[in-house]
Amino acid sequence: MFGKKTETVAAEPVSQAVDGKKNTNAEARRCTIVAKSSVFKGDIDVEGDIQIWGKVIGNIRVKEGAIQIMHAGRVEGELSAPEIIIDGNVEGTCCAATLDILEHGELRGISRCGSMSIKRGGLFLGQSEQIENKDKSTSERVVPIKDSNNDKSKDKATVKTSA
Repeated sequence: MFGKKTETVAAEPVSQAVDGKKNTNAEARRCTIVAKSSVFKGDIDVEGDIQIWGKVIGNIRVKEGAIQIMHAGRVEGELSAPEIIIDGNVEGTCCAATLDILEHGELRGISRCGSMSIKRGGLFLGQSEQIENKDKSTSERVVPIKDSNNDKSKDKATVKTSA
């Protein structure tokens, strides 16, 4: 404590890896935060994650990442992202591959998603439309339809099926 001085070793910055190369994963997954007790009016286009603690009046579009509406967060508008997690209040449309409504979450509006989960205590009031995930490949096949006049099979319809 009072006697011998020890050398302080300078720590490496967090953004650098052990071999000296920069960590690009931290840059790729940026997170935008709308702070609690703040109000944002307008559209938001983001490439990383976004957390909403305050209020947003407008549309939110995320290319690669997730939209998280936190417990105190409120959104009025359209949300579009690969993943949406709601623990606050949303009034509008949610378009996502996966949509999760947590214990304190409320969605009042339209849900367009590939998969949806609602935890006990969560509220969904509105319309739900299931969309196909883009990962699934579809193929077309021709289904013969019989003509009632001639009773002959004719190729009249094309049906998309999952492969």
